[in-house]
Amino acid sequence: MNDKETLPESTCGNIRLQRIILRIAAIVQFTALPGVILPRQAVEKLSWLMGLGQPPMGQLLIYMAGGCAFVYLAEGVLLWMLSNDVVRYRPLVIASAWIYLAGCPAFLWIDSQAGLPNWWTAMDSLSCLIFGAALLWACYPGKRRA
Repeated sequence: MNDKETLPESTCGNIRLQRIILRIAAIVQFTALPGVILPRQAVEKLSWLMGLGQPPMGQLLIYMAGGCAFVYLAEGVLLWMLSNDVVRYRPLVIASAWIYLAGCPAFLWIDSQAGLPNWWTAMDSLSCLIFGAALLWACYPGKRRA
């Protein structure tokens, strides 16, 4: 029995919108590629963009920045793959939406603890809230069947 027999597409919400949201999120996460290839330069440029000045360039910072960038990039690849068949991967699509929603308060807390600029904190938190809520909303059909 395949997934389409157990879960008809008509009960999966707006499939086209789910694909669009997942692909936009993936493209945003693909911007982490420079951080994987050149983590030192990426940290310096990001610090400059935020107005924080020259960061202390220790080995741990470079390792954490490169590792974090790789995780973002890998997650972008997974989101793109999920977008190719949102019906089949419905549980993972819904889990992704909830993870984004959990990211909203998580990034609010992390960014506040790091002392990052308010605009960056808002961007981090609100983007997670918007992507998560939109994806979750797109996953459920408008009319429930009896």
